[in-house]
Amino acid sequence: MKKQFRDFENTREFVKTLGLKTSVEWYAYCTSGNKPDDIPSNPNQTYKNKGWIGFKDFLGNEIKIKDFVSAREFVRALKLKGQKEWMAYCTSGNKPDDIPFNPHRDYIKDFKGYGDWVGTGRVSNKDKQFCTYKKSRDFVRGLEFKGVREWEEYCKSGNKPDDIPSSPQSAYKNKGWISWGNFFGTKIFLKKFRPFKEAREHVRGLEFKNRDEWFEYCKSGNKPDDIPQKPERTYKNKGWIGVGDWLGTGTVANFNKQYRTFKEAKEFVRSLNLKTQNEWKEYCKSGNKPYDIPSNPQKVYTEWNIRRRVEKK
Repeated sequence: MKKQFRDFENTREFVKTLGLKTSVEWYAYCTSGNKPDDIPSNPNQTYKNKGWIGFKDFLGNEIKIKDFVSAREFVRALKLKGQKEWMAYCTSGNKPDDIPFNPHRDYIKDFKGYGDWVGTGRVSNKDKQFCTYKKSRDFVRGLEFKGVREWEEYCKSGNKPDDIPSSPQSAYKNKGWISWGNFFGTKIFLKKFRPFKEAREHVRGLEFKNRDEWFEYCKSGNKPDDIPQKPERTYKNKGWIGVGDWLGTGTVANFNKQYRTFKEAKEFVRSLNLKTQNEWKEYCKSGNKPYDIPSNPQKVYTEWNIRRRVEKK
């Protein structure tokens, strides 16, 4: 059965007679066994929107808190590093009663964040006032960063102006943000690539034998800026088939290969007069196998499995 508590006014009048000074003393009283059952242990929840203001009002504690400027001056002299240290100080027992535990509640009009309160100068992101995207971008482009890593190091250095956000992609979302390349003004992000056929023609002319040689070329510094390092992304749905087609080696990914029919492939392989599966594997490794004959026919041809089932019967 749900407890029936006294109304807020009657509860407060009773509690004031106890002479308690703090919420800590109140909770100690609640666990003493002396509290009447119709007085709630958590009045801040029970009387929310029913008269509750705070423990000072509830306990009848008439201590007058310092004005905002004086309180902030006292707190800043403690040289705390942030809200976490402020909370630890409040629970240490050293805080004077005339300095509020929750300054954001007691100084609603003047409180500008815990960075301002403790004197670190830090301001929460929601309270920061950043300059426009264009002004930020113009400033950052003047620093000539090449990528995000350099930007992150700069943000940690302490040299970044406060009105330039460290996370511009979030701060300027729907306010001008396009990309990191646009923000930095770097070629690496802004370059325009050649059409697929022209890029592929250039790459094929280099006569690379495999993907590894292509990667080495990309790292060498000799690759033109308008040839993408990751063509599979740049030319997706624009002509890209695979690395073999890109390099001109003729090597095609298995899922793109067009094989001979089962009958044609079988006739070809039988003409080789191979006697065992090991001989077949050696032949596949030799480099003499036509590309339209699969190395694993059992995976490619449905007829293979049908034939095996018929032979077992």
